[in-house]
Amino acid sequence: MGYQGMRGKLPLVIMAFTLAGCSANYVDDYIASQDWQSLGEQDALKGQKVRELSTLVSGDLPAAENKYNLGYEIGRTEYCDVEKAWQLGKSGQDYVGICDGMPDGVEFRRQYNFGHDSFVMDMERESSTDGFGFGY
Repeated sequence: MGYQGMRGKLPLVIMAFTLAGCSANYVDDYIASQDWQSLGEQDALKGQKVRELSTLVSGDLPAAENKYNLGYEIGRTEYCDVEKAWQLGKSGQDYVGICDGMPDGVEFRRQYNFGHDSFVMDMERESSTDGFGFGY
């Protein structure tokens, strides 16, 4: 891939870094407003494991944890939709196992792995044709 091909991908790279910066801001916003339920929901929707709140909460820790866990389960239910698992893997996103133990958790992981295998094959194919290796 020459200069022209790289130039077309530059806006995507810039957007990815911008979005990565924004994703951390939701945490600060929810902590500042002490909206523990929304923090839990967003963490799960992003596929993250349950967050330790003890260093974030300045008030009633058990109440904050209850709200966080409620939100987390709401987000986890949406995130763990088996119909979305293949696309999650295909996009190259990591999966840390938050759906394990849920009724469709085994199938979710299986579909995610199918999608992720496809992602890896695409990256290997692309790296062999454009000269840029991804380390796979």
